[in-house]
Amino acid sequence: MSEISSISAGEFVDALRRGTDGQWSLDASVWLLERHRTWLDDPRLRTLMQWGYDEKGELWAGFDVRLVKEAVVSGELGEWREDLAILLMAISLYGDYPVSLRYTCENISEDNLTLISESLFRACGYSVRLIPQTSQGG
Repeated sequence: MSEISSISAGEFVDALRRGTDGQWSLDASVWLLERHRTWLDDPRLRTLMQWGYDEKGELWAGFDVRLVKEAVVSGELGEWREDLAILLMAISLYGDYPVSLRYTCENISEDNLTLISESLFRACGYSVRLIPQTSQGG
């Protein structure tokens, strides 16, 4: 059992943040997972992490994108569902994991699509949503 498996969801998010080194797309990936919440307590995800201690002795964590790819393909993370779509988008922001927006976001809820949209803004360096509201509706 690794130390990363025994920490709380909040400590896990903190470790993930320390592992981003302030890179926008990595920060956006962690932001998406934090807002969605589903994966933070999932022990399967924790086994797919790289982790260690920084120069201050604080735990950092990061995704091993290769292991996540293998887990998704093998079905280790379960059948297709919105939660898996969120993870795929987060991993795509985090590393070299291309996703098809057509298939990944098909039939996804408006709430989850909003989270994905916001994470894309953040990955480009914006700190707030910039989607303008129109008076035409829709």
